[in-house]
Amino acid sequence: MHKVQENLERHTTELCLRIGSRHIGSPGEAAAANYIEQTFQEYGYPTFRESYPVTGWDFKSFEFYNLTRKRAVPTATACFFSNAVEIEGKLLWLKHKDLDRLAECSVSGRICMLECWSGEGHVQGRNQIAEKLDSLGAAAAIFISTTHTALAPSTKIQRSPFLQQLGTLAVSEEGAYDLAAHKDDLYRIAINATCFPHNSSNIIARRDGTGGKGVLGAHYDTAPLIQGAGDNATGTAMLLEMARLLKNEKPGLTLDFAAFSAEEYVPDTLPPGSEDYLKRHGKENLRWFMNFDDFGLLIGEPIVKIGYPEKLPGLQPVGIPFAPSNQCGDDKGFYLAGIPTIWYYDKSPFYQLHTAKDTIDRIDFEKMAFGVLDAVELFSQLEKIA
Repeated sequence: MHKVQENLERHTTELCLRIGSRHIGSPGEAAAANYIEQTFQEYGYPTFRESYPVTGWDFKSFEFYNLTRKRAVPTATACFFSNAVEIEGKLLWLKHKDLDRLAECSVSGRICMLECWSGEGHVQGRNQIAEKLDSLGAAAAIFISTTHTALAPSTKIQRSPFLQQLGTLAVSEEGAYDLAAHKDDLYRIAINATCFPHNSSNIIARRDGTGGKGVLGAHYDTAPLIQGAGDNATGTAMLLEMARLLKNEKPGLTLDFAAFSAEEYVPDTLPPGSEDYLKRHGKENLRWFMNFDDFGLLIGEPIVKIGYPEKLPGLQPVGIPFAPSNQCGDDKGFYLAGIPTIWYYDKSPFYQLHTAKDTIDRIDFEKMAFGVLDAVELFSQLEKIA
């Protein structure tokens, strides 16, 4: 137990503190891929990369400043895939009723404040709003990050990679109220960022066996500009430790330990990393997919989400209770392909993921170790079922 916990803390520290933000196209994404590959190789696995095209994002700086009051707007951040923008002016406040008449709202060249916080389809809806404003020549769009912590907005509350010139940013509750209290003030927005064609990579370690394949996975990319501790340095660390612990087990199924990138991408498609894996390996008699994502939070209830339990006859919880799957991460593609899924997850009353609050000081390494040992025991059941 002590060795497992020590390794988990070492991997998580490397990913969060030494590497940092690992959003697609960033130096951190490349550094994390190298670290994962090196670790798999140190454990004695044949390791390979599989790449796929995405849109990368290069972020350099952000400013949202109240010129009238000579201070920064609180709890504000650039959004994933924002274009570069530099503009000064008053805010054009848009309510939900304005969404169907944006062409009549004189948005061209303006800073648009979206008081309608979700739009239809949540993130998909916000992406559509941004794309419409972009087509109408708006300079910038501000979205309210309501579903996350009041003190830190999500950096991917809106994340369309298809914008041509629009700058996008988000404010949390505190920032939104500050703007609402000063609607007639002058503001300055300066975002230095660019989008570019990019190839992300899955890092895969393989243990050869017989009679089909089991896949253990976690995504190593993050939302931009954050440590991404719970989402998903912890899951990546757990995947690496599972690879170490299972290396010398008696061979049964072929095992792929797959570290995916680009899970934090566009929400109306499958995550590109796990989607690419399935395109390449989906016909290789995949028996199940075990996912580690959003696990190890200091405040949270561990659960194991099971998809297609009827295809895993006799599978019993070890120490962490089972719950139904809701297919909202890398398990989604496997589930849609009819493959049973097992997802180690923490159910928390807080929603700090995708924000600057998702930091390593909010991680419980003892819980992570408990989760890994639980997964090892559950794996032994899966080997028998297969």
